[in-house]
Amino acid sequence: MDIVYQLVHGVSGLPAQESRLARFFLDNFAQIPEATIEELAAKAGVSPATLQHFSRSIGCSDINDFIGQVRRQQQANNRSLPAAPMLGDAAWVDSSTLQKLAKNAGVGSEILERFSHSLGRENSDDILGQIRQRLHDFSQQESRVAQTILDDVSFAASATIDQLATAAGVSPATITRFARAAGCDDIRDLRMKLAQASAPQSGGDMPGPWRETLNHLQQSLNSQLCALSPAAVAQAASLIKQAKAVHIFSASTADTPFASLLQYTLLTQGYPANVCQDPALMGITASMLGAGQVLVVFAATTASSTVIAAVHQARWAGAEIVVIGKADGALSQPQDVCLPVNDPRYGSLLVIDLLCEGMERK
Repeated sequence: MDIVYQLVHGVSGLPAQESRLARFFLDNFAQIPEATIEELAAKAGVSPATLQHFSRSIGCSDINDFIGQVRRQQQANNRSLPAAPMLGDAAWVDSSTLQKLAKNAGVGSEILERFSHSLGRENSDDILGQIRQRLHDFSQQESRVAQTILDDVSFAASATIDQLATAAGVSPATITRFARAAGCDDIRDLRMKLAQASAPQSGGDMPGPWRETLNHLQQSLNSQLCALSPAAVAQAASLIKQAKAVHIFSASTADTPFASLLQYTLLTQGYPANVCQDPALMGITASMLGAGQVLVVFAATTASSTVIAAVHQARWAGAEIVVIGKADGALSQPQDVCLPVNDPRYGSLLVIDLLCEGMERK
């Protein structure tokens, strides 16, 4: 059995989910023999049972037989396809690789053309190029989705259908229609192609631990952006910019570096800012605050009763309160501006950047 031939045929002849599996295995062909069934299932985003069903659908007795067929074909051909550093990483199969696949599988140009279309590679443009070219052909609602994707591809590649719909100001049904209008099977197929199109071209040379760190960082930042309200960020930036003075409380030692960073950033931009890290001094500082002043509280964890009391005192005195971190009922009130932080490290850094950018735009 020519397993590559079976996979190429599978991309164009199987149901949508199994077609994506065939595409996944072709993208990561060289790594299949070294992976366990659990690893393959996890990286492909399916269950082991789905892998078993897929293996039988392309003529193998089970997933172990499929892995064995791949290993034997690699040995017979004495070659391996250029592999991504990690199973499941987004990387397009380039034109030369497609030609090699077709030659070794003994398929004609028609099958190769259908296979290329299923990958979104019927021409030299990726999915982003196709969206840009068709921007004026979409409906008004679909154009809003297209522009949202082009504005932030990384977000669109990882966002849920509801998150993408909210960002574009459309309904989830519009997202589904857009995915089909863009030549994708569904929203999952669209996300996969967007991830592939936005992947760094030099990513193949990146060490595995670095790539894992990069993936974690990207996921963390995407999650943080989804948790924030643009209106709340803009309101906080406006309050800080217009304040007579900004006082920054660090509710814990973990928050201290970020409180100091915000102070440094504000001072370098010409805004008066003071940091208080000692809970005993926070009450004294709060007692001197009043209208026209802003208190920014970094609280990645639950704040102590001393910090909470100081914040209540500052609020009672007329100061505006901005909470960055864990906004619980004891620390914050409805009139405060709350900027939740999912990741105390990267999330806090992102919030600081967004605040400073918002101040510069006003």
